[in-house]
Amino acid sequence: MANDLKSENFKSLFFILAASLVASVLLQFDLKNAENFTELAVAGTGGLLLSALLVMVANLIPQSIKHKLVFTRMSHELPACRVDRLSRSEPRIDYDLVRAKWPDVFEEGLDGSVRNSRWYQQIYKPVKNEPSVLQAHRSFLLYRDAFSGLLLILITTSVFALLSEPVFQVKLSPWVPIAQVVLTLIALVAARVAGNRFVLNAVAAAEQDQVQE
Repeated sequence: MANDLKSENFKSLFFILAASLVASVLLQFDLKNAENFTELAVAGTGGLLLSALLVMVANLIPQSIKHKLVFTRMSHELPACRVDRLSRSEPRIDYDLVRAKWPDVFEEGLDGSVRNSRWYQQIYKPVKNEPSVLQAHRSFLLYRDAFSGLLLILITTSVFALLSEPVFQVKLSPWVPIAQVVLTLIALVAARVAGNRFVLNAVAAAEQDQVQE
């Protein structure tokens, strides 16, 4: 399922990374200069090709590392590890009802990895094909992978900024790394929000199915 959703996200991920690279090119070159315009066209084309490469590299990064980076946690990083706390503050969810229905999931003091596994088996799997759950899952995977790709661009940009003038005799515009930092932070926040929403949408959908029964 996740692989199918990632395939559906390929074009969107490519365009996000391409937009980041093109924005960097636009910030770097002076469009009023005809010579720079030629350089811009070459750099822009290279940026598009690099975007395809970055999509492949981002897909090679292990999911566990992506999740640790997105949620800045070394353990129990997935939001389902905290589904009890998230559900308490979600207005769509009747916390007393879901706690009574799935006591194994919402047990107090439960280890996060165990809670995540029980959420997956008891709550997510029965509703994984619900439209709201599918869309939330797709969004989480997209923003998670976009963050990974943008982080790679930011790291590369930072290294180039240090070496560009002494090694390549090219002065990098200070706006380029600033733009990359902003875009990476936006993707980070979007991935976190989408991850939490994915978990809560599954709980809300499962709760609704129980009410209808």
